[in-house]
Amino acid sequence: MFLAAAAALLLSSSTGTKPGTYNERWLCDLWAGAQCHATACKKDGKERCTAVSKQCAQTSRTAKVDPEKAEKKASCARALLKQTCGSPRPPECEGLM
Repeated sequence: MFLAAAAALLLSSSTGTKPGTYNERWLCDLWAGAQCHATACKKDGKERCTAVSKQCAQTSRTAKVDPEKAEKKASCARALLKQTCGSPRPPECEGLM
């Protein structure tokens, strides 16, 4: 699962998003990779990963996301990717689902 998260991160970083700007697809891929990594050790981890990843198919590579909201979600995702599976949610994720 970590490889899937790393692949999502690499794929999302190659879409041409400039630093400090976020498009829907990049943010969705980053978030999905983090969710997959965070739930990989759970019984239903594969199903959770599939569900969150499917949502990204409906997102746009050109539609920009509000930088403030995007930065909060991206910070949470990055923190989740640094943790081991099953760890408590990091403080960066406060207020996010």
